[in-house]
Amino acid sequence: MKTALVLLGCLALASAKELKLKIPMRDGFGLSTYIYIPDKGATQKTCILDASTYGHGGSEGSAKSMATSLGDDYCAIMQDMRGSGDSTGEDFTLWHSQGNDTFDTLKWTQEQEWSNGIVYQTGTSADGIGAFMGFTDNPPQLKKQYVNWASVDAHGFPFPGGAYRKGLNDGWLKATFRPQSSRLIAETKANEAPGPWWNDVNVTLGNKCENRDPFPAVLVGAWYDIFQNGNIEAYECYNKRNSNTKLVMEACGHCLLQACPIYLAEDIAHASLGGLLGTDLFAGRQSPSEIKNVTFFVMGAGDASGLAPAIGAPGNYYTSLEEWPKFNPVKYFFTSKGGAVVEKEATQTSLNYTYDPTHPVPSHGGNNLMIRCGALNQAEQENRPDVLRFTSDELTEDLAITGGLTATLFVSSSAVDTDFTAKLTDVYPSGKSVLLNDGIVRMRWRKGTAFSADPQLITPGQVYEVEIFMWSTSYIFPKGHKWRVSISSSNNPRFEPNPNNGLALSANGPNVTAHNNVFLGGSQASYMTMPVVQKSQLPKVDVKAVIDRWFDERPASWRENIPKMREAAITSIPSYEL
Repeated sequence: MKTALVLLGCLALASAKELKLKIPMRDGFGLSTYIYIPDKGATQKTCILDASTYGHGGSEGSAKSMATSLGDDYCAIMQDMRGSGDSTGEDFTLWHSQGNDTFDTLKWTQEQEWSNGIVYQTGTSADGIGAFMGFTDNPPQLKKQYVNWASVDAHGFPFPGGAYRKGLNDGWLKATFRPQSSRLIAETKANEAPGPWWNDVNVTLGNKCENRDPFPAVLVGAWYDIFQNGNIEAYECYNKRNSNTKLVMEACGHCLLQACPIYLAEDIAHASLGGLLGTDLFAGRQSPSEIKNVTFFVMGAGDASGLAPAIGAPGNYYTSLEEWPKFNPVKYFFTSKGGAVVEKEATQTSLNYTYDPTHPVPSHGGNNLMIRCGALNQAEQENRPDVLRFTSDELTEDLAITGGLTATLFVSSSAVDTDFTAKLTDVYPSGKSVLLNDGIVRMRWRKGTAFSADPQLITPGQVYEVEIFMWSTSYIFPKGHKWRVSISSSNNPRFEPNPNNGLALSANGPNVTAHNNVFLGGSQASYMTMPVVQKSQLPKVDVKAVIDRWFDERPASWRENIPKMREAAITSIPSYEL
């Protein structure tokens, strides 16, 4: 097997050699790969793998920065996924081949004379998705992972709630795989159902989590990241076999690429946390005791500019806990006068609006990449006749929440299919309504209150109970603020508008105007469930001071190379340009 490769080049450096070659897969296809091997240190080395869609000059460079930090006993393997970089001749497979390709790459690596047979894997964004898919075949050489801003479910992120996430999927594929993008977009839309086509790119299906090799990992996500929920699912999945996995939840994630409103400076100041944890893990070192299993940023309100945290506002700090805090799921019922209260109205009523697919609500902020992201003011979006607003009373004390957010709606429509959307915002005394989270449900992909694998059209006029999962957050609403839930049926181009005609996503058909109803009070009372916690459950940890001390106690190469790991990753990721 050692000779069964195409050697494209070998560059001898002063203290290392770099190989450029194509590693053959089981089907005969060769994956373009760069390998960095220090001349000094052990003759057989542990290798750091990053398989990328962005080319080895981009995010794969994080593997080399990690290996350089760790020293001469480590090598770096930087590989282009099928259809990307120099691995041409086939189109990108939307990660379907990544399980087999990772297995074959690691098997080949084990057989090389410079390898000790142990591989650690890293990856950010699309590379991180590849890392998650790569362990599905349980390659025995894979012993640890450090993954940033990624998802374990390759169906869940383009189809949250069954709606097509057009802004992310179309935008990213066109920017990254332009010659292939039309086919890849069509293939994705032709497989909108969460069925067998997606099974090998959803790590959480069946017993995959329970059956995986129990290696430890460091996972990094963020509240405004495009893969926020996939990162949290990954942590839950990994902990079914290994409680030594750690999770970091920053504020921004991919939104850093757009100067993330309010929280940019905080994320930059703490950017090395995940890298230090990952490098400690790979080096076999014990991380500082202040950093527990779950470390996350507790967000708070911004200042008048909307660019920085408000001075004196509660929140805007890190905490670190052994496990997620236990929250109290408080139901706030929507009222006929646009309120949100803990006691539902006794009499059933409804509010209605008209949803025209040709005039959708424009997207503005949230968990995006190729369109505007982050904590942006929704006042203009809310001030439309096709948006229902439900606002709490002015808070008489701070309100802390940490956990998953769900809007439970009783709805009907004049159409055979339509969408319902929900947004949670912090309403400032100035009137600004700053976005925290949003979600959507496409009615043909509902089944009671659960997501269904079988499309089911609705009967016009019939009332259905549906849940809109709005992902998760950690936030403290300040005293004197209000919070608001806005209900509508579109959020474009974050989600492709539903034409309401009941046809498959890939079909062409007429736009149908839908008259939609949301029911309130009585036995069909719509409500929002908030994960309420006590502020004492979120103790402040000075993570920046821990990071500074951490670097002082580690080799000097760490301070130089760990920031390069993130820089190498994010500079190659496409994003909306402000």
